[in-house]
Amino acid sequence: LNLALHEQKEKITEKVILSMTAKEHHKAQEEVSRLIDELQTAIKSNRGHLSKLGPQLQAEQEQFSSYVYQHIKSLPANTLIPGGLQLKIFESGKGTGEISVCISKKDLESNSPTQTGDMMEKLLLQIHQRLKESPMNSSGLSFSSIRLFNEHGQEIKNPLVLKNEQKIWVSYGKAYRSPLTPVLSLTFDQVTAFDRDGITVVYKTFLDPNAVLLPGCDNWEVCERFPININGTSQQIPDQFEKVDLENHFLQNKVDPSIVLHASVSIRKRSSTSREVSSGGQTVPSILWPAASVWLITKTGMILSRVITQGCLAIGHPIRVKAAEGTSLEGYKLILQKRHKGDNSQKWVFGTDSCIYSKAYPQFVLTYLEELTGQVDVTQTEYPIHHGAWTTTHQKHGSSLAEEVLQESASIPGLKQLPEPSDTHLMPEGSLGETKQLTVALVRKLEEKHPKASAQRWAIKHEGTNKPGQWKHSKVENPLWNKLTYMWPVLPSGQLNEVV
Repeated sequence: LNLALHEQKEKITEKVILSMTAKEHHKAQEEVSRLIDELQTAIKSNRGHLSKLGPQLQAEQEQFSSYVYQHIKSLPANTLIPGGLQLKIFESGKGTGEISVCISKKDLESNSPTQTGDMMEKLLLQIHQRLKESPMNSSGLSFSSIRLFNEHGQEIKNPLVLKNEQKIWVSYGKAYRSPLTPVLSLTFDQVTAFDRDGITVVYKTFLDPNAVLLPGCDNWEVCERFPININGTSQQIPDQFEKVDLENHFLQNKVDPSIVLHASVSIRKRSSTSREVSSGGQTVPSILWPAASVWLITKTGMILSRVITQGCLAIGHPIRVKAAEGTSLEGYKLILQKRHKGDNSQKWVFGTDSCIYSKAYPQFVLTYLEELTGQVDVTQTEYPIHHGAWTTTHQKHGSSLAEEVLQESASIPGLKQLPEPSDTHLMPEGSLGETKQLTVALVRKLEEKHPKASAQRWAIKHEGTNKPGQWKHSKVENPLWNKLTYMWPVLPSGQLNEVV
């Protein structure tokens, strides 16, 4: 239409416009201008509506159904639903195969409101009878031994605390077993160098959500301290960032050297039927690659990370673990280091008692701190003479990784003594915040009959499909291990099991 108004008909390709008179051209131009104005107004209005809906949409995506139903008030925990309760019953130690049990309001009534024993017995009897007809088949089990637990492992003795649709775990005479299995894992955090008056300090920082970070030795180089080719920034350090020791080993991206990661050894809890894992809350988002909890065990006693086979499990600095009751335990932090063939601080011995011993400090074993002490307070300590004993010469590896690897697992469900407390100096408070979140460490071996000795026992589960029956070559005489397809790399005699 504009070309027609400017007498440039040779550029017009629409026959309809060429056939119009001058009056029709003007009329069509006015109509198009009106439609354009209406469209621009509608676009501006829609953008205004979208800007208002944006925060609501984001909240709904983050909070899921809880956002949609937030206008619905929740009932107190001890309030009985008019129609009774519907409970989801699981066998102890399992997270699948739930059995729905409906409990009527009448079954939960008692002649005496102050006594809950009658109500609890009715509840247990109804669950017991329902399980007889289910795949769990409780017909051969004694009703008197039935016990109920919530997801936190607390035994349920009062039915009034139950909520509708609550998940319940049932056991017959045995203690509660969590459906989540603690596994030894690695968490990778991006770190950034900050320049403070000429001194370089390193902190964990936020990850770029758009960055595609692939695992493997082809993508990362293990650095034995923070890379010197990274310039520090003078920006303000947010309070939630954690400081990282410059002497740690780091992973530097080969494609983009400005991306540097720090690996933390931790315990993550994984469902037996899912690859999803959970861990304690962190202030800074972390990378969790699928193989972060998969390890390669070599014949020389090294435990290599499947994510980055240049790195291995090693002993870090001394720590002191303080339990809630005030007792203090000596130990060492576990770290990921660049592997060196002759370094005993990177080598491990698998005992016949399911413990994993340090070759450098055989009186210390891998310990799951959460099971050992519950709530722990970890303090870093420094022993001036000690650190020099761990420096090693850089030796080249003559054999290939394939020749070294004995097996891989999904979970590792004349030596110096550790310095005594009097010889150990406390580091300044807050010097290394990362030690406060430890869930696994190297701690002195407990006596066999110690009530918390299980926190130092581990099992290995094969990961992958290339050797599905590998666990059958294990010589552990434990029916539960056979049921769970767990295995162990040594024979009852203590010798290495070459067949596994």
